[in-house]
Amino acid sequence: MASPSHRWLAAALATTLGVTSSGCIKRIKRSVSTQLATVDKQAAFLKAHMRDGEVYVLRSWKVGQPPTTLTGTGERLGADRTSLGQGTFTLALADVALFESNVVETSPAVAALTIITGISLVVTVACVTNPKACFGSCPTFYAPADADADADAGAEVVLQAEGFSDSISPALEATDVDALWRTRGRGGPLVVRMTNEAYETHVVKQADLLAVPITPGQRVVADGAGLWRTGAVHVARACVDSDGADCAPALTAVDGRERLSLTDPRDLATRETLTLELPAPMAAAGGPAPARGVVVAARQSLVTTFLMYQGLAYLGRAAGGWLALLERGDQTAAGNGARLRAALGGIEVQVPAPDQPDGWRTVGEVYETGPLATDVHLIRLPAGVDGARVRLRLPRGGWRIDHVGLVDVLGQATPVRLRPQRVVGSISPTFAPTRAPATGFPLVTQPGDEYLLTYQVPAGEHALLLESRGYYLEWMRTEWLREHAPLQALRMLADPERALRELAPAFKAIEPEAEAMFWRSRYARP
Repeated sequence: MASPSHRWLAAALATTLGVTSSGCIKRIKRSVSTQLATVDKQAAFLKAHMRDGEVYVLRSWKVGQPPTTLTGTGERLGADRTSLGQGTFTLALADVALFESNVVETSPAVAALTIITGISLVVTVACVTNPKACFGSCPTFYAPADADADADAGAEVVLQAEGFSDSISPALEATDVDALWRTRGRGGPLVVRMTNEAYETHVVKQADLLAVPITPGQRVVADGAGLWRTGAVHVARACVDSDGADCAPALTAVDGRERLSLTDPRDLATRETLTLELPAPMAAAGGPAPARGVVVAARQSLVTTFLMYQGLAYLGRAAGGWLALLERGDQTAAGNGARLRAALGGIEVQVPAPDQPDGWRTVGEVYETGPLATDVHLIRLPAGVDGARVRLRLPRGGWRIDHVGLVDVLGQATPVRLRPQRVVGSISPTFAPTRAPATGFPLVTQPGDEYLLTYQVPAGEHALLLESRGYYLEWMRTEWLREHAPLQALRMLADPERALRELAPAFKAIEPEAEAMFWRSRYARP
């Protein structure tokens, strides 16, 4: 359950206005040889963006013990990027807003603040022709479909959650709640596998299970106000989309059989509708009508991934500097970020309203960033609305909908918080393989790292949800840097409606193969 703001792109673009007032970006020549392994085969560098606006560009460095300082040799630049001299400098990590480097750091304290730049997507063949359809992910969480099975004993596990998808920098650290819909806790140990399957650095500060005791047939679903205990989910008797097609068969269960349309080739913001007839649950004899809600299980298509990567490509080599401004507290684009999010759109839940021009009224919206894991959301209906007819309004081609149903809302649920009792990590052999796996939080992971998190579920049947907290840092791909165009980045933020029209043909060109390319380009450990 990610934050409702569409922050991942807006945050990066927000700093455009701030950068224009702080001088031009200085091109740094890197020609000093080094023994450090770099992702781009060039000379190693570490660029420290300080909270006061200064920048240090270091060609050699060492993290202090304890890891609260970093000492290195290089050049100091003022806030206007004029040189303030060369030499050896000692920096307090608390004064650093963000690092950029082509070296994967072994120190978790530095890695947690470092954007890796210069990685080439030729390492993943599926990305060569379409680098904006490449796999990107926050931490991914796999859990057994039957909680009686044990993930570390080789039982089948399924992808059920991706954490804090909006949080692309430390300043955007957030808490995310995702339903483990296909897992029932029945008492005893439960193992969840957490992976980093993308070219990103993940900083996971928390990964707790929320366990709610339930009786047979009950569910627990989240909305913006908290967790709600519900009755059984009643699936649609009929569903018709804007084109007149039957959409009911795809929406009967959270089973991976999803309903997805194609985008409009002229405008990525074009909306479509799904009109559903839902069997109303039976009210208790003589009792008041129960509160009702609509359950929607969905994940985003690759439209938002494409737009995010396009925005980072426009930001180019200045992306790190711009994100550093965000770490310093720049809030320039808060309003325009909301406009971008509104233009992209979520899944509106509508009920009949004869007084409205089109006969429908929106009573809630489902929105969660991320194309990987299906999450389940609850929209509570207004008092007196039985939910027998419901319409979903959403951007065409923007969402994969797995399940829709009607439930009785029985009341708010109070969970038992379960923290991992055991944390066992496995470090990727590719990036800084000498790193030691952590045994507790925070967990700082690089591509290919995996952790097994063991929880002890109380006796009895429980609905389970995963509450994660943290942020992640995208690795800047060489292929993106060729499109450096800061004014285009600013236009995406200032006029998102126009940007969604102008970029529609580019996404349409890759749409037929985008999903297959996306999953083929997932990082795989050698």
